[in-house]
Amino acid sequence: MDRWIDRTKSPNAGIQPRAQVLDGVVHCIHGPMNKAQANELHEKLYRPTPPGVMVVQNSSKRKMDARSTWEIKFTEQDLEGLSLPHNDALVLSLPFQRKLVRRVLIDQGSSAEILFYSAFKALGLSKEQLIPVEAPLIGFTGIPIYPLGKIVLLVYAGSVKLDMEFIVVSSPSPYNAILGRNWLHGMRAVASTLHQCVRFIGESRRQETIKGD
Repeated sequence: MDRWIDRTKSPNAGIQPRAQVLDGVVHCIHGPMNKAQANELHEKLYRPTPPGVMVVQNSSKRKMDARSTWEIKFTEQDLEGLSLPHNDALVLSLPFQRKLVRRVLIDQGSSAEILFYSAFKALGLSKEQLIPVEAPLIGFTGIPIYPLGKIVLLVYAGSVKLDMEFIVVSSPSPYNAILGRNWLHGMRAVASTLHQCVRFIGESRRQETIKGD
C-alpha cells in the first residue's frame, strides 16, 4: 500500500470542486453478465445459469489527453477527520440532472450503473422515459432482478459531467443509486474507500476531490 500513498503534501490535494447550481435534492448489485461470466457463476454456485444476456455500454468518455498520464495521489492529509480503522463503503452525494442525489454508492465491483426506483421518482422522471430492458441483472447471490428499464442521465462531479446509462430497478436498497466501473473509468477517477474520497483531474487540469458522506 505504501508505494501508492504519497506522504508528502500535494499542492492540489485540498482543492474542492466548484459547486453546481441545483434544482433540488433527492434524500431518500452488480451489472449484467455475458455468457462466459454467467457460466463461471454457475460453476461457483452450483445452480442453473439465469436466462438472458445483456451488456451495458456507455458512450460517455472523457477525451484522452495529457490528463490521462497525470498522477493521482492520496496522502495522510486525506485521512484527517476519519475514524481509523474503518471498513466504510464509499458513499457520495452527486448531482443527477441538476438535482442532488444523496446515498450514491461507489462500487468498483459493479459493471453497471443502477438507479433505484424511489430515487427515479424523486428526480421527477416517469416510466414513459424508460427504454425497455428484457434481460435480468445478476447480483452476488446469482438471483436475477428484472429491471424496469434503462435511462441516460447527466451526472455531475466537480467540473466534469458525463451522460451515464442507468438500469432502473424496483428493489429495496439503503442507497439511491450505484455508480460502478463505467462511471469511474469514464471520469478517469480513482476511488479510495480508505481515504473516503474520489479523486480525478478536472477540466482545468487540476486535481479535484469529492469526499464521501
